[in-house]
Amino acid sequence: MKSKSSQAGSKRRVRNNKFVFIGLFLPVAALVLVVGFLMASARMDAHITRILEYDGARLHLVSGFLGAEILGSLKHLSSLATEAVTREALDMPEPGQLQSLESSLLILAQRNPLYQQVRWIDETGRERARVTRDRGKLAVTVQQDLQDKSDRYYFRQANALLPGELYISRIDLNEERGQVEQPLLPVVRIATPVTDSEQRRRGIIIINIEMKYLFEFVRTTDQADLEVEYQLVNQDGTLLSGDFGSDLSADTPDTAADLPAVPPDVWAHMTANDSGSLETADGLWTWRMLSPVNTFKRLTRNSPQYLIAFDQMISDDFTLSLLAHRPIETMEDVRRENLELIALGAIFVLSIYGLVLAFYLSGAARARRAEVDAAREKERANDLKHMKELEERFHRLVEASSIGLLSVDSTGRIEITNGAVDLMMGYQRGELDGVNVEVLLPASMREKHVGLREQFMRKPEARR
Repeated sequence: MKSKSSQAGSKRRVRNNKFVFIGLFLPVAALVLVVGFLMASARMDAHITRILEYDGARLHLVSGFLGAEILGSLKHLSSLATEAVTREALDMPEPGQLQSLESSLLILAQRNPLYQQVRWIDETGRERARVTRDRGKLAVTVQQDLQDKSDRYYFRQANALLPGELYISRIDLNEERGQVEQPLLPVVRIATPVTDSEQRRRGIIIINIEMKYLFEFVRTTDQADLEVEYQLVNQDGTLLSGDFGSDLSADTPDTAADLPAVPPDVWAHMTANDSGSLETADGLWTWRMLSPVNTFKRLTRNSPQYLIAFDQMISDDFTLSLLAHRPIETMEDVRRENLELIALGAIFVLSIYGLVLAFYLSGAARARRAEVDAAREKERANDLKHMKELEERFHRLVEASSIGLLSVDSTGRIEITNGAVDLMMGYQRGELDGVNVEVLLPASMREKHVGLREQFMRKPEARR
């Protein structure tokens, strides 16, 4: 009975330890998971911030370089428009004066490798002086090869400005005699209206600046970093390839209808903000409008050495944006790596906590069992001591009795006798100890007495 009770108590203690373990482990596990989720979210936000800063820095670098390049070109243009040799040619466009102007244009182009053309186009739209770079070689265009540019958009827009105002065109492909120049040459044009000494309008001075490096940057950067796609976007939200402007129109801002377009939700944000970022179902998008005017306004504000006397408004038709796109697969990989790292950390922390808690509860259970066992042993010892005292008292009572008394165990063996029974039966003191009680009976009654004794022991009852 005691063994079964002990086993039941042990099982109860095991169940109690399990409940205690679960009760202590689950709240901490929930707390660790919540903290892990918050850490994963914060870590992901920090990672996205680093990505945005990296992409934004790359885009800002291109925008700054482009702005600085065009800023220097505007200074050249402003200086060229006010030079004495230019004014003399405007006052008297004779061969001698035109030749001097062509020499000035040639020197300017020689000093600036990106200048593809430097021209004076008169008020009728006719080229009067022109220097052209063809496959890296500069040449002055002879008079019979000069063209009529009165129908070109850049002439009409620049010629409509006031003298001193500056014009920046969009990027498009250079066109000669109504045909797109081959190989394709993306250019941006800067121009300013000019007047002669009597303030009569004499057309525009215009510089074609090669923009091939911009497309080369997009192509090489895209190839160098496989996790991000760099693309140019025109004013219609159309994605342009890095193939040196093959997607650009030669004379109109419209692009081919079959070219890929920026997703509408991204384009809506791009039209509302010149720079920014947006995460969509397609991935992470970062963009910056390539605005030379805004760039050199910052330059002149922060760096006075770049300051030039631009008192008039600048007409900026430059409508190109640079877009960085990280596909959703890349972002999912980043998130998965982040979650895996946080999950491993949470599992490690919970494993350590679970082991420590299990060892603690196991030790506490052992300590409780030891206390219970010690208490039980103490109680058993007290019981034995009490039983021994009772037995000694019983022995003294039996010995002191004048009536013959004896005690028999369940098997019929005599355990205790007093002197009266020994004397009565004619035995020496202690001689009956351990003897079967039936020896005190006649032989004929012994067998019957055994049956009666066994029957009584099966169902003992008090007798009076």
